[in-house]
Amino acid sequence: MKLHRVLSLGLVLLSLPARAEEVVPPKENQGGDWCLTIPADVGVLVDNPDAATVQRFQIGAYAHFHSAFVDGEAGGQDFWYGRGADWRRARITAKAQVFDALSFLTHINMVRDEGRSGGGVEFDYFGLFLAWADLDLKKITGTDFLDSWTVSYGKRKLKELNEEMDTSINAILTVERSSFAAQLVPFRAGTGTTGAWMQGSRGKDSFSIGLYTTDASEEFGNWADGTLVVGAWKHDFAEAWNLDEAALSLGGGIQDVGRGDEVYAPWKWVFTPWVKFKKGPWMLRISGAIGENEGPSVTTGGAFYGASITPEYDIVPDRLQAVARYTIMGSEGPRGVRLTSRYAREAGLPANEGIPSLANGRGDFHHSIYGGLVWWVCPKRMSILAGLEWERLTSRDTKVYAGLTGWFSTRLMF
Repeated sequence: MKLHRVLSLGLVLLSLPARAEEVVPPKENQGGDWCLTIPADVGVLVDNPDAATVQRFQIGAYAHFHSAFVDGEAGGQDFWYGRGADWRRARITAKAQVFDALSFLTHINMVRDEGRSGGGVEFDYFGLFLAWADLDLKKITGTDFLDSWTVSYGKRKLKELNEEMDTSINAILTVERSSFAAQLVPFRAGTGTTGAWMQGSRGKDSFSIGLYTTDASEEFGNWADGTLVVGAWKHDFAEAWNLDEAALSLGGGIQDVGRGDEVYAPWKWVFTPWVKFKKGPWMLRISGAIGENEGPSVTTGGAFYGASITPEYDIVPDRLQAVARYTIMGSEGPRGVRLTSRYAREAGLPANEGIPSLANGRGDFHHSIYGGLVWWVCPKRMSILAGLEWERLTSRDTKVYAGLTGWFSTRLMF
């Protein structure tokens, strides 16, 4: 598919009317006159709860543009690597509710950034990032024991394993998720994980349990490779503690792969508690993990641990936010933890700085400190992010990498 065709398709989708009747703009401050021209329910093509077949159908899109620089030391040499403004992700979304108890959601990848493997940015259809169907068992069975109860099949991100993953990439205040989050929930081939899962809630408690394949096909994965079981219990204690938001999650996963099977993540099993608190302008997010890596050799296998602490502050409500993040990871094997693919590892590729140890990005101890700002040009529609991240990776007390990354991003959401 050519670039002009992709852009034309996106413009057509975004220009479709929400409904035949006049749309009333939202009352809240949208940040400027141009924001008021965007209907609150842009992309809603059908919204009729009383319809017999299609109760709701909505389309949308989001796009992120990144630029970055890395000033660091690796392989016994100092280096500087810059990445100019380019597409990081662009996706078309659709969701629907039909027959009252059945709902669908999909996010379609329309751009691929191959910079982490030495390539460039390409526009085309690149498979499904997320795609699933939910069946509302509570509506079907009429049970009163649970407040909500659904069973689902498709592709999703395993947000039970990390609080950063539980937060939408459009809402997270750091430009990218941490290396710690990527260690737990990697997006191989830019796609989610195929499986079947069940979710439910009762009062302040909710649960999720699912079975997934380790195959990372661009569409739906097959079941010829390994499997993993992932689940979590979550408790909302905001009311009990008189907070605006507060939740505790206890999650984990077990991966079963044989020789020659595709592997989902480096871990064999993992336990992943996380908690978050919000009161007024302050938010605090804390994630942890302990587990065992299942590497192909003793250098990547063995026990591992990790944690992240992320405080946030609303400087100007709905307009300007500050964020900081500290992460730490360690492993028994000398190569059991790894840098995220952007952008330090990219700098080490042969086409860039040519530092093999950096391109591989493995060690046994890693920590990082991030600080940044988010300006919401148009709340929930457009944001500009900037941040600095210092990190250090070592293996058996030998420095693999130490450096500073400057992050910049613009996000558009419709």
